[in-house]
Amino acid sequence: MSEMFCRCTSLTKLNLSNFNTQNVTNMNDIFSRCKSLTNINISNFNTQNVTNMSDIFCKCNSLKKQNIITKDNNIIKYI
Repeated sequence: MSEMFCRCTSLTKLNLSNFNTQNVTNMNDIFSRCKSLTNINISNFNTQNVTNMSDIFCKCNSLKKQNIITKDNNIIKYI
């Protein structure tokens, strides 16, 4: 999933609550530089096998929430 939505600058909302991320190991830069993104639902992301989550929300300055709790109780923080 690395860089999957990276640089989608016009993207404002995204609902990925039905994505199966059980076997994902790399989420690096997945939403990086989505500067217009204001709302995202990844509440059911299973990040149990993820080893790289660096910069997943880098330069997503329009996001409104401070953190996300995933299905496996990991907290993904972003500013």
